[in-house]
Amino acid sequence: MNNRILTLEKLKDKEKFSNEEWESRGLNPSEKSLCISLENSLNDLLTNLIFANNTKKSDKEIEDIFDLHYKEIKFDELDTEEREFVMDYFDEIAEILKIDSLNEKLNFWAYGTETYNHEEAVRKASEEVLAEEKKRHEILSIECQKCKTQLETFILQRDNEIPSFEFDIIKCVKCSELNILDKGCGIKRYRFLNYELIEELPKEEYDLSKALLRLEQLKNKE
Repeated sequence: MNNRILTLEKLKDKEKFSNEEWESRGLNPSEKSLCISLENSLNDLLTNLIFANNTKKSDKEIEDIFDLHYKEIKFDELDTEEREFVMDYFDEIAEILKIDSLNEKLNFWAYGTETYNHEEAVRKASEEVLAEEKKRHEILSIECQKCKTQLETFILQRDNEIPSFEFDIIKCVKCSELNILDKGCGIKRYRFLNYELIEELPKEEYDLSKALLRLEQLKNKE
């Protein structure tokens, strides 16, 4: 069995849209039904690609399989972060297959051009996404106590019946400093920028003084 098949099988076995995978991108998970649908779509593609490689199909036949499954994804029904997540997996699969025409095709589908500076395109796309998110959502922002980076929480959905039930210990992605965050009440769905969630402290057990003490304990461990 060649390395291409082994790598495809490893990716197929991975839970690609798990909560942990979303959180590693700094995002809250999307709806479970959507995650299952995307998982099944990519697994169908990977199954067909593994079979095609086992039966020594030509690069053109493999590319046709890739094209078919890509076009079955309803990208217009996904939000920006979901589209980027799915595209990253298609990029990863294309890298495994090492078929030059696939990379060129993905570039065209994603950016509308066959020649582009990848790093610059990614940077611009990220800036555009961030600017659009800042227009659409309320943002809670605190300043990192060490490097002064703005640690931002995007409020996607509010529900006034939800109480303020926890303090969050968060880590700045720029300098790794630990900070404490109180998002307040009424937040049903959110995403965050420039920080990682380290620990949640329920307010039924922690008042602010205890939360600050826990923050210092975690800092001293590092």
